[in-house]
Amino acid sequence: MLFRDVIGQDDIKARLIRSVDEGRVAHAQLFYGIEGVGCLPMALAYAQYLSCEHRTGGDSCGQCASCRQYAKLSHPDLHLVFPIVNKKSSGDDGSICNDFLPLFRDAVLSNPYLSFEDWQEALGDDKKPVIYTREGDEIIRKLNLKSFESPYKVMIIWCADRMHEACANKVLKILEEPQGQTLFILISDSVEDIIPTIRSRVQQVFFPPIEHRYLSEYLQRFGIEEGTADFFIRNSRGSISELFLQMSQSDTRQQYFRMFTQLMRTCWNLNEETFSEQWKPLLNEFIALGRTGQLSFLQNSQRLLRDNFVYNLSADSLVYLSSDELDFARKFARFVSENNVEDLMDEFALAESHIDRNTKDQYVFLDLMLSLHRLLRA
Repeated sequence: MLFRDVIGQDDIKARLIRSVDEGRVAHAQLFYGIEGVGCLPMALAYAQYLSCEHRTGGDSCGQCASCRQYAKLSHPDLHLVFPIVNKKSSGDDGSICNDFLPLFRDAVLSNPYLSFEDWQEALGDDKKPVIYTREGDEIIRKLNLKSFESPYKVMIIWCADRMHEACANKVLKILEEPQGQTLFILISDSVEDIIPTIRSRVQQVFFPPIEHRYLSEYLQRFGIEEGTADFFIRNSRGSISELFLQMSQSDTRQQYFRMFTQLMRTCWNLNEETFSEQWKPLLNEFIALGRTGQLSFLQNSQRLLRDNFVYNLSADSLVYLSSDELDFARKFARFVSENNVEDLMDEFALAESHIDRNTKDQYVFLDLMLSLHRLLRA
């Protein structure tokens, strides 16, 4: 990974490059920020730069033997630790990261901005991946080895907040007694879940959300029109992972928006004479979504309500709506005011809670429609 391949974060790049060039590399560092802001690709670029034989222009050369190995994440002095699931029987010692290393390498090489959810999907297991206690012994074993080719041994612990406490304590002992020419990089999007004693012994580097202009330049590669790109970027909150998610869910989000507009119009126009004709087709569409789709729809509806309320306050800079959603908001937002917005949000949140608890969906959505009719007409 080269520094130029990391999106944005120029100040951090410059600081890390300067630390290597001046020989002032802190032995233990914690890269943290929300998921998708570049902590992992930056750590890899930093490690590669540290080991590069012919650094040039503030970046790795990309051509030397070390860089070629880093391009495959196969450098013998690069050690990777990450959450896994135990796939061995209780009679064995249990799984370690090396058992999943080929899979993790492929996942990161395919997407350096790998999210925890993406990795869990790649593992193909419903269990939550963690960094087990036994990994602490593996870390100690690897760091006791002499470096093979590079002056530095580099240990990158991705999702360090998911270390078992016993493993974290073993890592703490290493940090308290640092070995020469060893670089520890811990990565986390939930830094408060890392034990305080570790946080106090590392140099913390905060990664802010990626700036709009860098995300805009990135999306230009995909040929996405400016208005659509701006919508994706505003909803990404400066995260590449969230940007990917927004793009992948574009069609589904459009479906949920259509259903939301239909729901609002139906609830506004409900009357006793045509009640059954109005709600049955929409109710059947909600049921067809299935539990996961229903939860996603209700969550998206809460976002739309929030943005319509903010639009009604003329706080345009805080509105995250697509062009179609904005056209609808120009007509609908006036019905979402300080008098009913909390109650409207509560009704959707209550429906979400009921669906999550496997309450009969047709009763949940029928009750939601009746409540929305009352609140919109109040």
